[in-house]
Order: sequence, then C-alpha cells, then structure tokens
Amino acid sequence: MSRLLIRAALALMLTIPVWAQLDLAPLAAEYRAAEAASKGGWGESASADSGTLGWGEGALLQDYAAMWEATADVYWLEKIARHFDRIMANASDPDGDGFLSWQTKSYSSAVAFAERLSNVSDAKIAPEQQKNTNGAAAAKCEGHTYLIEFQTGPAHFRIRDRNSGRVLADNVAYQSGAKITQIEPFRFSISGQPHQGDRFLIRTIAPEALEYAVHQGMFVYPVAVFIEAVKTRPALQPKFGADAERFLAFVLRHVFEKNEEDWLDLGESGGYRFMPRITDRMPNRIMPHNQYATLARTWLVLKDVPGVPPLVGRRAAQMVRFFHDHLELDAAHDAYRWYYSDWIEYGQTQRSRFEDTSHACLNVCLAIEASRRGVLFNDAELRRIANTWLAVMWNQDSANPQMAAAVDGRKPYTFSALTSGWTQLSQWDRRVYELAGKAFQAGEKKKRWQHIPELLLSAKRAGVLTP
Repeated sequence: MSRLLIRAALALMLTIPVWAQLDLAPLAAEYRAAEAASKGGWGESASADSGTLGWGEGALLQDYAAMWEATADVYWLEKIARHFDRIMANASDPDGDGFLSWQTKSYSSAVAFAERLSNVSDAKIAPEQQKNTNGAAAAKCEGHTYLIEFQTGPAHFRIRDRNSGRVLADNVAYQSGAKITQIEPFRFSISGQPHQGDRFLIRTIAPEALEYAVHQGMFVYPVAVFIEAVKTRPALQPKFGADAERFLAFVLRHVFEKNEEDWLDLGESGGYRFMPRITDRMPNRIMPHNQYATLARTWLVLKDVPGVPPLVGRRAAQMVRFFHDHLELDAAHDAYRWYYSDWIEYGQTQRSRFEDTSHACLNVCLAIEASRRGVLFNDAELRRIANTWLAVMWNQDSANPQMAAAVDGRKPYTFSALTSGWTQLSQWDRRVYELAGKAFQAGEKKKRWQHIPELLLSAKRAGVLTP
C-alpha cells in the first residue's frame, strides 16, 4: 500500500472529534488536588533506592515538569525543587569514589564460581561460572563460600558452608551428572568418578547495590528543566536562583562527571556503559538505547545553560547520533523501528529484539528533545516516529484505541494511546493527541488524574491548549 493510501485510510478510520481547545484550568486543579492528597504530595522522594526513585519518583517529577510547561505555574517548579532537595539528601558514596549517587540491588545478579581442588580423581564440576539475574531468586544468594566434600568415599558427599560452618546437606548419594541444588540459587553437577577426600570449592557473590544511569536520568531530567527555566528567566531568579545554582553544581559533579567514568567514545557517537562489576547483568556493555537516553535528554536541556561546560552538549549529541544511526526505515509505512539494544562485544556487532512499547517511550522522548533543540533529528524524522505509533502500533480502532507491544507492531494490543512520552508526538501529528484524548475519556475516572499531565503536555505540543 502506498504512503498516500495509508495516510488516507488512517484519516478515515480516525473518527474522534478534534478537540478545538482543551480547558486547562479545571484539569490542572483536579491534578493538583489529587496529587497533593496522594502520599502527602511527596511521592517517593524520601527513598534512597535508585529503582524507586527512577521509576516512581522520576515519573512524578516528569509530571511536574509537564505541568510547568502546560500551565506556567511556578507551583510546579517549587515542587521539583523541594523533592530534589530530599533526593540529594539520600545520595551516598558507599564505594568511596568521591561521588554521591543512589543504588539498588533490584537489578543486581548473584554470581558463583566453582573449582575442583587438588583432588586425587579427575572428576569435574560444572559450570565453572554462572550468574543468576532473576531478582527474587538471586536474593537467596548469601555470598558465602561452600565445600562439596567426599569425606568417607566416592558414594556420598556433604555440602558445608565455610562462612558459618553449617552443613547444608549430608550423606547425599552421588550420581554422576546429577544436579546439586542446595546452594541457592545455583545449579551444579559433578561428573566422573570421585575419590575419597575429593573437595570442590564454590564461591558465591551476593547481589550488590549498584548505580544505574537510567534511574538518575529519570529524576534528574525534570531538575534540568527547572534549572533551565530559572537560569533563562530573570523573573524566577529571586525565588529559585540559589536552588538552581546548587542543583546545577550537584548534577554536573555527581551525575555528569561521575558517569564520564563509564563513557564509551565511538567518535561522532557514543554512549554510557554498565559498571564493570561482575554482579551487573552485563558488565561494561554499552547500555540499551532507553537507558542512556534518559541522561542524554537531560544533557540536551542543560547544554546551552550558562555555566555548563561544552562537553555536556557533545555527550548529548553523541548519544543522539548513536540512537539515530540505529533506526531502521519501515518504507511501507514511512516509519521507523529499532532494537532494544545494539552493542559491540569482542569485535562483533550484536542486537536484541525490537524495542518494547514502554521502554521505547524513553527513546522517543530523546528524539523529541533533540528535534526541539535542533540536534540532528528533523521534523520529517519525527513524523516517521509518529507513523510508527499511528500506522504500525495502533490497532486502527478509533473507538477503543490500543497500541502494540513493540515498535514492530508485535501483538498483543495492550498499551493505552495515552502512554507516556509517545503522546508528545502530537507536535508532529495531531492525531496522536486525539487518540490520547479518546483514551483519557474512556479511562477509569478515579485514576484519570494520574494522566492529566501527559494529556495537557500533548495538548500543549499539539497547539490546542487554552490558558
């Protein structure tokens, strides 16, 4: 089907009435009242866990930034400032590297190493190294050292915890190749014919509290919006000037400079790598697109702020280039698709499956921020991303709009047309806003307040918001 026919078909199917204007005041008041009543208006700002801060508090702070853009009410700047004060207060430096940050064990792995000692027999233990990335299972790892011992002969063995002296299992009948499951969450097997006195050593590493750039970007991006607003609007200086200076110094030192340690430079492009910690799921690998994207768009906001070093803008441009270079053209729909992750390992280019809808919103937000700030992405390319949403991912049902599970249109249709981030594409195609409005109207009334910031921002970007 030609592009013109596709566009015509979309126009015919999209029967939602165009909202000429959206009444701002009552929706803004509804959100303000409901948000203040939820968790005392403090969200998750008191947490020290980076996962909670990123996905919980970060989403809330981004709502505040959306409300600021939509309403120009300084109340939302005040909210960002006071929340970030609490977030900074919980930053710590457990590894003693001189940088403050936030950590979580939620995504950390449990690791085990197995070896045979100076045994009489040539019986072997396998695997020599294994990693468990399942959060609940990995949490069972104690980080202890264990011995599998054939004390009395080759027919039986015991398993002993060297740290506590506790015997996990005793007089276990030996069978070559059988799974040994007592050292949770791992699985080992010994093969061959052991001899009395043989011992096998198991060393385990429990999940560690690690730092994640994606979490930092989620809650620091709204702070960047705050800093830019204050430092470029003289009227805001008396109230917020000191906060803006303090926040900028903190972000440049403890977020930007800190993450430079994990920068991978690829010339005109580049990205952040995961920490070189063995308990990380993918130590030292360049991050998936959604994970570096959150800091990339933060640096896009800050790059032209007075007092920000030029390297901040360069890093932003390199990450934008890295994502841009990995987009694939879907010519049939004049749209783009992309993968969750593209990386190079041992000199070989690797990639995952196509990006899922929820993580893709972070990639989309990066492209939107880049285009709005004149970095690489142009309007035609953003219209292609809008086509990904409208022509590839939408179920083409205007009465019950739903979106596919991934950017290649993969089923099932489970996502709302009001999905965060995607709705900002209304700047390039107003139908995005109209679908979001339909989803908002059809949503559960008692929860609709949570979606007001996204709806208002979509309306603002579409140019249909009445102050």
